Amino acid sequence: MAEKTAPSEPTASSLKKELKESLELLIRDFEGLKNFVAEIAPAGIPASVPLSKDDVHELLAATLEIYDAANDIAFEANIIKEKLERLG
Repeated sequence: MAEKTAPSEPTASSLKKELKESLELLIRDFEGLKNFVAEIAPAGIPASVPLSKDDVHELLAATLEIYDAANDIAFEANIIKEKLERLG
């Protein structure tokens, strides 16, 4: 039977790399949402693609989730920053 190797503990470098990759994915997805909305409803012009009320509500819900997540991330990042500054 093959031996299982224990997963290695994360390092600061590996955590930073993983976070950077996650943030890049998040930014790409958010840009896709921004571009989608910009295409269907350019500023001052009626929507070129008809959206149902459910579609609009889904997009609004997504933006609220983004807003809430951003606030949570900023709050937690500040706590982490303060802890790390105490170490330095």
